[in-house]
Amino acid sequence: MDYRGALSHQSSGVKAPPSVERTRARLFRIAIFVCVVSPVVDMAIWLIVHVWLGHDYTPALGYVRSWLRSLLFGATDENDSWQPMRLALAWLKEHPYGDVYAKLFFADHVKFQYPPSSLLPLYFLDSFGTSPTDVTLNRIGSFVVAANVIASGAFALLLAKRSSVLFDLRYACAILAAVATLSYSPLLKAFSLGQLQVWINALFMMSVLAWVVEKQLLAGLLIGLICLLKPQLALFVLWGVLRRHWRFCSGWLAAFGLGTAVSLAVFGLRNHLDYGSVMHALSRTGEMYIKNQSINGFLNRLYVPSDVASDWQAHEFPPYHALVYYGTLLTSVGLVGAALFVPLKGGSHRDVFDFLLAALTFTVASPIAWEHHYGVMPAVYIALAFWLLTRSTSRWSWPAAATLAASYLITDHWLGGSWMLGGVIATLWLLYWANLETRLPVTGHGSM
Repeated sequence: MDYRGALSHQSSGVKAPPSVERTRARLFRIAIFVCVVSPVVDMAIWLIVHVWLGHDYTPALGYVRSWLRSLLFGATDENDSWQPMRLALAWLKEHPYGDVYAKLFFADHVKFQYPPSSLLPLYFLDSFGTSPTDVTLNRIGSFVVAANVIASGAFALLLAKRSSVLFDLRYACAILAAVATLSYSPLLKAFSLGQLQVWINALFMMSVLAWVVEKQLLAGLLIGLICLLKPQLALFVLWGVLRRHWRFCSGWLAAFGLGTAVSLAVFGLRNHLDYGSVMHALSRTGEMYIKNQSINGFLNRLYVPSDVASDWQAHEFPPYHALVYYGTLLTSVGLVGAALFVPLKGGSHRDVFDFLLAALTFTVASPIAWEHHYGVMPAVYIALAFWLLTRSTSRWSWPAAATLAASYLITDHWLGGSWMLGGVIATLWLLYWANLETRLPVTGHGSM
Protein backbone atom coordinates (compact mmCIF):
# COMPACT_ATOMS: atom_id res chain seq x y z
CA MET A 1 0.00 0.00 0.00
CA ASP A 2 1.23 3.53 -0.79
CA TYR A 3 0.81 5.50 2.43
CA ARG A 4 0.78 8.79 0.53
CA GLY A 5 -2.12 7.81 -1.68
CA ALA A 6 -4.80 9.57 0.33
CA LEU A 7 -2.93 12.87 0.10
CA SER A 8 -4.52 13.55 -3.27
CA HIS A 9 -7.77 14.28 -1.47
CA GLN A 10 -6.11 17.16 0.33
CA SER A 11 -4.43 18.66 -2.72
CA SER A 12 -7.59 18.51 -4.84
CA GLY A 13 -9.73 20.20 -2.22
CA VAL A 14 -11.95 17.15 -1.79
CA LYS A 15 -12.98 16.42 1.77
CA ALA A 16 -10.60 13.93 3.38
CA PRO A 17 -11.89 10.42 3.96
CA PRO A 18 -13.46 9.77 7.36
CA SER A 19 -10.48 7.63 8.36
CA VAL A 20 -8.17 10.61 7.85
CA GLU A 21 -10.41 12.90 9.88
CA ARG A 22 -10.75 10.31 12.61
CA THR A 23 -6.99 9.82 12.78
CA ARG A 24 -6.36 13.54 13.01
CA ALA A 25 -8.96 13.84 15.76
CA ARG A 26 -7.13 11.09 17.63
CA LEU A 27 -3.84 12.95 17.21
CA PHE A 28 -5.43 16.11 18.58
CA ARG A 29 -6.67 14.21 21.64
CA ILE A 30 -3.17 12.81 22.20
CA ALA A 31 -1.74 16.33 22.01
CA ILE A 32 -4.25 17.59 24.58
CA PHE A 33 -3.44 14.64 26.81
CA VAL A 34 0.34 15.16 26.66
CA CYS A 35 0.39 18.96 26.77
CA VAL A 36 -2.57 19.68 29.07
CA VAL A 37 -3.93 16.68 30.97
CA SER A 38 -0.58 15.19 32.01
CA PRO A 39 0.88 18.50 33.29
CA VAL A 40 -2.33 19.25 35.21
CA VAL A 41 -2.22 15.80 36.84
CA ASP A 42 1.46 16.36 37.62
CA MET A 43 0.79 19.67 39.35
CA ALA A 44 -2.16 18.20 41.25
CA ILE A 45 0.10 15.44 42.59
CA TRP A 46 2.72 18.05 43.52
CA LEU A 47 0.13 20.11 45.43
CA ILE A 48 -1.09 17.06 47.34
CA VAL A 49 2.21 15.30 47.99
CA HIS A 50 4.60 18.22 48.41
CA VAL A 51 2.53 21.21 49.49
CA TRP A 52 -0.13 19.46 51.58
CA LEU A 53 1.62 16.33 52.87
CA GLY A 54 5.14 17.76 52.94
CA HIS A 55 6.84 14.91 51.07
CA ASP A 56 9.41 15.23 48.32
CA TYR A 57 8.00 15.41 44.83
CA THR A 58 9.56 17.02 41.78
CA PRO A 59 7.13 17.76 38.94
CA ALA A 60 8.17 17.13 35.36
CA LEU A 61 8.52 20.85 34.70
CA GLY A 62 11.00 21.01 37.55
CA TYR A 63 13.15 18.39 35.84
CA VAL A 64 12.86 20.23 32.52
CA ARG A 65 13.92 23.50 34.15
CA SER A 66 16.93 21.80 35.77
CA TRP A 67 17.97 20.29 32.43
CA LEU A 68 17.62 23.61 30.58
CA ARG A 69 19.65 25.41 33.22
CA SER A 70 22.37 22.79 32.91
CA LEU A 71 22.31 22.92 29.12
CA LEU A 72 22.45 26.71 28.86
CA PHE A 73 24.23 27.96 31.95
CA GLY A 74 26.22 25.17 33.59
CA ALA A 75 25.80 21.64 34.83
CA THR A 76 24.98 20.40 38.32
CA ASP A 77 27.26 18.28 40.49
CA GLU A 78 24.90 15.35 41.10
CA ASN A 79 26.81 12.06 41.05
CA ASP A 80 24.66 8.99 41.65
CA SER A 81 26.68 7.06 39.04
CA TRP A 82 29.75 9.24 38.72
CA GLN A 83 30.92 9.02 42.34
CA PRO A 84 31.21 5.21 42.59
CA MET A 85 32.61 5.08 39.06
CA ARG A 86 35.29 7.64 39.87
CA LEU A 87 36.12 5.81 43.10
CA ALA A 88 36.58 2.60 41.11
CA LEU A 89 38.72 4.30 38.48
CA ALA A 90 40.89 6.02 41.09
CA TRP A 91 41.41 2.76 42.98
CA LEU A 92 42.38 0.95 39.78
CA LYS A 93 44.89 3.67 38.93
CA GLU A 94 46.55 3.10 42.30
CA HIS A 95 46.22 -0.70 42.09
CA PRO A 96 46.53 -1.69 38.39
CA TYR A 97 44.68 -4.95 37.70
CA GLY A 98 43.70 -5.14 41.38
CA ASP A 99 40.35 -6.63 42.43
CA VAL A 100 38.21 -3.50 42.49
CA TYR A 101 34.97 -5.34 43.32
CA ALA A 102 36.45 -7.16 46.31
CA LYS A 103 37.56 -3.80 47.68
CA LEU A 104 34.73 -1.42 46.81
CA PHE A 105 31.63 -3.59 46.48
CA PHE A 106 32.22 -6.39 48.99
CA ALA A 107 34.55 -4.76 51.55
CA ASP A 108 33.64 -1.06 51.53
CA HIS A 109 30.00 -1.62 50.47
CA VAL A 110 30.20 1.01 47.75
CA LYS A 111 27.46 0.29 45.24
CA PHE A 112 29.67 0.19 42.17
CA GLN A 113 27.51 -2.26 40.24
CA TYR A 114 28.64 -1.63 36.68
CA PRO A 115 30.97 -3.80 34.57
CA PRO A 116 34.62 -2.70 34.22
CA SER A 117 33.94 -1.63 30.64
CA SER A 118 31.60 1.10 31.93
CA LEU A 119 34.69 2.94 33.17
CA LEU A 120 36.17 3.31 29.69
CA PRO A 121 34.53 6.68 28.89
CA LEU A 122 35.86 8.17 32.14
CA TYR A 123 39.24 6.51 31.58
CA PHE A 124 39.63 8.00 28.11
CA LEU A 125 38.45 11.44 29.22
CA ASP A 126 41.10 11.38 31.93
CA SER A 127 43.73 10.04 29.52
CA PHE A 128 43.13 12.93 27.12
CA GLY A 129 43.45 15.54 29.84
CA THR A 130 39.78 16.13 30.72
CA SER A 131 38.99 15.34 34.33
CA PRO A 132 35.71 13.37 34.55
CA THR A 133 34.20 15.61 37.21
CA ASP A 134 30.51 15.60 38.07
CA VAL A 135 30.04 18.92 36.28
CA THR A 136 31.80 17.70 33.13
CA LEU A 137 29.86 14.44 32.97
CA ASN A 138 26.53 16.13 33.65
CA ARG A 139 27.33 18.75 31.03
CA ILE A 140 27.83 15.93 28.55
CA GLY A 141 24.62 14.38 29.84
CA SER A 142 22.62 17.54 29.11
CA PHE A 143 23.58 17.30 25.44
CA VAL A 144 22.87 13.56 25.44
CA VAL A 145 19.34 14.27 26.68
CA ALA A 146 18.93 16.75 23.82
CA ALA A 147 20.08 14.10 21.36
CA ASN A 148 17.54 11.68 22.84
CA VAL A 149 14.72 14.18 22.38
CA ILE A 150 15.76 14.85 18.77
CA ALA A 151 15.93 11.12 18.04
CA SER A 152 12.42 10.70 19.49
CA GLY A 153 11.12 13.38 17.18
CA ALA A 154 12.88 11.74 14.24
CA PHE A 155 11.29 8.38 15.14
CA ALA A 156 7.81 9.91 15.09
CA LEU A 157 8.60 11.78 11.87
CA LEU A 158 9.57 8.54 10.14
CA LEU A 159 6.40 6.77 11.24
CA ALA A 160 4.21 9.69 10.17
CA LYS A 161 5.92 9.98 6.78
CA ARG A 162 5.03 6.35 6.08
CA SER A 163 1.34 6.82 6.88
CA SER A 164 -1.00 8.39 4.34
CA VAL A 165 -3.30 9.77 7.03
CA LEU A 166 -0.49 11.41 9.01
CA PHE A 167 1.91 12.50 6.27
CA ASP A 168 0.67 16.11 6.25
CA LEU A 169 1.02 16.22 10.04
CA ARG A 170 4.44 14.60 10.19
CA TYR A 171 6.15 17.63 11.71
CA ALA A 172 3.40 18.05 14.29
CA CYS A 173 3.87 14.38 15.20
CA ALA A 174 7.62 14.90 15.53
CA ILE A 175 7.23 17.94 17.78
CA LEU A 176 4.62 16.22 19.93
CA ALA A 177 6.87 13.16 20.36
CA ALA A 178 9.82 15.37 21.30
CA VAL A 179 7.73 17.26 23.87
CA ALA A 180 6.39 14.01 25.34
CA THR A 181 9.93 12.64 25.62
CA LEU A 182 11.39 15.78 27.17
CA SER A 183 8.58 15.93 29.75
CA TYR A 184 8.83 12.23 30.63
CA SER A 185 10.02 12.24 34.24
CA PRO A 186 11.98 8.94 34.37
CA LEU A 187 14.19 10.12 31.52
CA LEU A 188 15.03 13.44 33.18
CA LYS A 189 15.18 11.80 36.61
CA ALA A 190 18.28 9.99 35.39
CA PHE A 191 19.84 13.31 34.43
CA SER A 192 18.90 14.97 37.73
CA LEU A 193 20.65 12.17 39.65
CA GLY A 194 23.88 12.30 37.65
CA GLN A 195 23.22 8.89 36.16
CA LEU A 196 24.92 6.78 33.51
CA GLN A 197 21.39 5.78 32.50
CA VAL A 198 21.15 9.07 30.57
CA TRP A 199 23.58 7.66 28.00
CA ILE A 200 21.80 4.30 27.90
CA ASN A 201 18.39 5.89 27.30
CA ALA A 202 19.76 7.93 24.39
CA LEU A 203 21.63 5.00 22.86
CA PHE A 204 18.46 2.94 23.02
CA MET A 205 16.33 5.58 21.30
CA MET A 206 18.97 5.81 18.57
CA SER A 207 18.97 2.03 18.21
CA VAL A 208 15.19 2.11 17.67
CA LEU A 209 15.68 4.79 15.05
CA ALA A 210 18.32 2.66 13.34
CA TRP A 211 16.00 -0.35 13.45
CA VAL A 212 13.09 1.39 11.71
CA VAL A 213 15.33 2.60 8.87
CA GLU A 214 16.55 -1.00 8.45
CA LYS A 215 20.09 -0.32 9.69
CA GLN A 216 20.29 -3.54 11.67
CA LEU A 217 24.07 -3.44 11.90
CA LEU A 218 23.96 0.01 13.48
CA ALA A 219 21.10 -0.98 15.80
CA GLY A 220 23.13 -3.95 17.02
CA LEU A 221 26.21 -1.80 17.48
CA LEU A 222 24.26 0.67 19.64
CA ILE A 223 22.78 -2.11 21.79
CA GLY A 224 26.31 -3.54 22.13
CA LEU A 225 27.51 -0.17 23.43
CA ILE A 226 24.70 -0.20 25.99
CA CYS A 227 25.82 -3.64 27.19
CA LEU A 228 29.32 -2.27 27.81
CA LEU A 229 27.76 0.18 30.26
CA LYS A 230 25.16 -2.11 31.87
CA PRO A 231 24.35 -5.77 31.17
CA GLN A 232 20.54 -5.53 31.28
CA LEU A 233 20.08 -5.70 27.50
CA ALA A 234 22.67 -8.43 26.89
CA LEU A 235 19.89 -10.90 26.05
CA PHE A 236 19.36 -8.96 22.85
CA VAL A 237 22.06 -11.07 21.21
CA LEU A 238 20.02 -14.23 21.92
CA TRP A 239 16.93 -12.41 20.64
CA GLY A 240 18.81 -11.63 17.43
CA VAL A 241 20.09 -15.18 16.98
CA LEU A 242 16.60 -16.68 17.41
CA ARG A 243 15.30 -14.35 14.69
CA ARG A 244 18.34 -14.80 12.45
CA HIS A 245 19.04 -11.09 12.46
CA TRP A 246 22.67 -11.71 11.60
CA ARG A 247 23.55 -8.12 10.78
CA PHE A 248 22.14 -7.02 14.13
CA CYS A 249 24.16 -9.72 15.91
CA SER A 250 27.28 -8.73 13.97
CA GLY A 251 26.91 -5.12 15.09
CA TRP A 252 26.36 -6.21 18.67
CA LEU A 253 29.40 -8.49 18.65
CA ALA A 254 31.59 -5.84 17.02
CA ALA A 255 30.77 -3.18 19.62
CA PHE A 256 30.67 -5.44 22.64
CA GLY A 257 33.65 -7.53 21.57
CA LEU A 258 35.91 -4.59 20.78
CA GLY A 259 34.86 -2.72 23.92
CA THR A 260 35.43 -5.78 26.09
CA ALA A 261 38.85 -6.36 24.52
CA VAL A 262 39.90 -2.78 25.32
CA SER A 263 38.48 -3.11 28.84
CA LEU A 264 40.41 -6.35 29.39
CA ALA A 265 43.62 -4.65 28.32
CA VAL A 266 43.03 -1.67 30.60
CA PHE A 267 41.47 -3.26 33.70
CA GLY A 268 42.55 -6.91 33.52
CA LEU A 269 40.81 -10.26 33.25
CA ARG A 270 40.32 -10.68 36.98
CA ASN A 271 37.91 -7.77 37.34
CA HIS A 272 35.80 -9.00 34.45
CA LEU A 273 35.52 -12.45 35.99
CA ASP A 274 34.80 -11.03 39.43
CA TYR A 275 31.95 -8.95 38.04
CA GLY A 276 30.07 -12.24 37.85
CA SER A 277 30.19 -12.37 41.66
CA VAL A 278 28.63 -8.91 41.80
CA MET A 279 25.78 -9.95 39.50
CA HIS A 280 25.26 -13.11 41.54
CA ALA A 281 25.04 -11.10 44.76
CA LEU A 282 22.60 -8.64 43.21
CA SER A 283 20.42 -11.42 41.83
CA ARG A 284 20.16 -13.05 45.28
CA THR A 285 18.81 -9.99 47.05
CA GLY A 286 17.94 -7.20 44.63
CA GLU A 287 16.79 -3.96 46.27
CA MET A 288 13.84 -3.20 48.53
CA TYR A 289 14.00 0.58 48.00
CA ILE A 290 10.71 1.83 46.66
CA LYS A 291 12.27 3.20 43.46
CA ASN A 292 13.15 -0.37 42.42
CA GLN A 293 10.15 -0.95 40.17
CA SER A 294 10.76 -4.58 39.32
CA ILE A 295 9.14 -7.83 40.42
CA ASN A 296 12.08 -8.23 42.79
CA GLY A 297 11.46 -4.83 44.34
CA PHE A 298 7.76 -5.60 44.79
CA LEU A 299 8.50 -8.94 46.48
CA ASN A 300 11.18 -7.42 48.72
CA ARG A 301 8.77 -4.76 49.93
CA LEU A 302 6.34 -7.43 51.13
CA TYR A 303 8.76 -8.07 54.01
CA VAL A 304 9.18 -4.51 55.28
CA PRO A 305 6.98 -1.58 56.34
CA SER A 306 6.49 1.12 53.73
CA ASP A 307 8.55 3.66 55.69
CA VAL A 308 11.56 1.32 55.66
CA ALA A 309 11.25 0.77 51.91
CA SER A 310 11.17 4.55 51.44
CA ASP A 311 14.64 5.00 52.95
CA TRP A 312 17.58 4.64 50.57
CA GLN A 313 20.33 2.40 51.97
CA ALA A 314 23.54 3.59 50.33
CA HIS A 315 25.72 0.79 51.71
CA GLU A 316 23.32 -2.09 52.40
CA PHE A 317 21.22 -4.63 50.56
CA PRO A 318 18.12 -6.41 51.86
CA PRO A 319 18.56 -9.86 53.41
CA TYR A 320 18.13 -12.95 51.28
CA HIS A 321 14.59 -14.33 51.13
CA ALA A 322 13.85 -17.53 49.23
CA LEU A 323 10.43 -16.21 48.14
CA VAL A 324 12.01 -13.08 46.69
CA TYR A 325 14.82 -14.97 44.96
CA TYR A 326 12.73 -17.74 43.42
CA GLY A 327 9.80 -15.44 42.71
CA THR A 328 12.14 -13.13 40.82
CA LEU A 329 13.77 -16.05 39.02
CA LEU A 330 10.51 -17.66 37.91
CA THR A 331 8.86 -14.44 36.76
CA SER A 332 12.02 -13.35 34.95
CA VAL A 333 12.26 -16.67 33.12
CA GLY A 334 8.58 -16.44 32.19
CA LEU A 335 8.76 -12.84 31.00
CA VAL A 336 11.98 -13.31 29.04
CA GLY A 337 10.84 -16.61 27.55
CA ALA A 338 7.60 -15.04 26.34
CA ALA A 339 9.41 -12.05 24.82
CA LEU A 340 11.86 -14.32 23.01
CA PHE A 341 9.41 -16.86 21.61
CA VAL A 342 5.84 -15.53 21.42
CA PRO A 343 6.54 -13.04 18.58
CA LEU A 344 8.12 -15.86 16.57
CA LYS A 345 4.81 -17.72 16.57
CA GLY A 346 2.92 -14.62 15.49
CA GLY A 347 5.16 -13.96 12.51
CA SER A 348 5.84 -10.38 13.68
CA HIS A 349 9.45 -10.90 14.69
CA ARG A 350 10.76 -8.33 12.23
CA ASP A 351 8.56 -5.54 13.53
CA VAL A 352 9.62 -2.65 15.74
CA PHE A 353 7.12 -3.83 18.38
CA ASP A 354 9.14 -7.02 18.79
CA PHE A 355 12.28 -4.93 19.31
CA LEU A 356 10.57 -2.72 21.90
CA LEU A 357 8.92 -5.68 23.63
CA ALA A 358 12.31 -7.32 24.11
CA ALA A 359 13.91 -4.17 25.51
CA LEU A 360 11.14 -3.43 28.00
CA THR A 361 10.96 -7.08 29.09
CA PHE A 362 14.71 -7.33 29.68
CA THR A 363 14.47 -4.17 31.79
CA VAL A 364 11.53 -5.13 34.01
CA ALA A 365 12.75 -8.73 34.39
CA SER A 366 16.02 -7.56 35.97
CA PRO A 367 16.28 -7.83 39.77
CA ILE A 368 16.92 -4.10 39.90
CA ALA A 369 14.96 -1.76 37.62
CA TRP A 370 15.12 1.74 39.02
CA GLU A 371 12.56 4.37 38.10
CA HIS A 372 15.03 6.04 35.72
CA HIS A 373 15.73 2.76 33.91
CA TYR A 374 12.32 3.26 32.32
CA GLY A 375 13.69 6.25 30.46
CA VAL A 376 13.67 3.80 27.54
CA MET A 377 9.86 3.96 27.42
CA PRO A 378 9.29 7.08 25.28
CA ALA A 379 10.07 4.98 22.19
CA VAL A 380 7.48 2.45 23.37
CA TYR A 381 4.79 5.08 23.88
CA ILE A 382 5.49 6.70 20.51
CA ALA A 383 5.15 3.37 18.69
CA LEU A 384 1.97 2.41 20.57
CA ALA A 385 0.46 5.85 19.94
CA PHE A 386 0.99 5.40 16.19
CA TRP A 387 -0.53 1.94 16.41
CA LEU A 388 -3.68 3.39 17.98
CA LEU A 389 -3.72 6.31 15.57
CA THR A 390 -3.69 4.13 12.47
CA ARG A 391 -5.63 1.01 13.52
CA SER A 392 -9.25 0.47 12.51
CA THR A 393 -11.89 1.40 15.06
CA SER A 394 -13.27 -1.52 17.05
CA ARG A 395 -14.91 -2.12 20.39
CA TRP A 396 -11.41 -2.62 21.82
CA SER A 397 -10.05 0.74 20.67
CA TRP A 398 -11.12 2.69 23.72
CA PRO A 399 -9.88 0.10 26.27
CA ALA A 400 -6.52 0.08 24.48
CA ALA A 401 -6.34 3.88 24.44
CA ALA A 402 -7.39 4.11 28.09
CA THR A 403 -4.76 1.54 29.08
CA LEU A 404 -2.05 3.44 27.21
CA ALA A 405 -3.09 6.75 28.78
CA ALA A 406 -3.22 5.30 32.29
CA SER A 407 0.15 3.62 31.81
CA TYR A 408 1.71 6.88 30.63
CA LEU A 409 0.37 8.81 33.63
CA ILE A 410 1.40 6.14 36.12
CA THR A 411 4.95 5.80 34.80
CA ASP A 412 5.45 9.51 34.13
CA HIS A 413 4.29 10.76 37.53
CA TRP A 414 5.62 9.12 40.68
CA LEU A 415 2.78 7.71 42.82
CA GLY A 416 4.83 5.57 45.20
CA GLY A 417 4.26 1.91 45.98
CA SER A 418 4.50 -0.31 42.92
CA TRP A 419 2.24 1.77 40.71
CA MET A 420 4.97 2.31 38.16
CA LEU A 421 5.54 -1.43 37.86
CA GLY A 422 1.82 -1.84 37.19
CA GLY A 423 2.03 0.73 34.41
CA VAL A 424 4.98 -1.08 32.86
CA ILE A 425 3.17 -4.44 32.95
CA ALA A 426 0.14 -2.83 31.29
CA THR A 427 2.42 -1.45 28.58
CA LEU A 428 3.91 -4.90 28.02
CA TRP A 429 0.39 -6.25 27.50
CA LEU A 430 -0.27 -3.56 24.88
CA LEU A 431 3.00 -4.40 23.14
CA TYR A 432 1.98 -8.05 22.86
CA TRP A 433 -1.39 -7.00 21.48
CA ALA A 434 0.14 -4.64 18.93
CA ASN A 435 2.88 -7.13 18.07
CA LEU A 436 0.42 -9.88 17.22
CA GLU A 437 -2.27 -7.73 15.61
CA THR A 438 -0.49 -5.61 13.04
CA ARG A 439 2.74 -4.01 11.96
CA LEU A 440 3.65 -0.36 11.86
CA PRO A 441 4.59 1.08 8.46
CA VAL A 442 8.26 1.16 9.37
CA THR A 443 9.81 -0.47 6.33
CA GLY A 444 9.28 0.74 2.81
CA HIS A 445 5.72 1.15 1.55
CA GLY A 446 4.44 -2.37 2.17
CA SER A 447 1.03 -3.17 3.48
CA MET A 448 0.14 -2.61 7.07
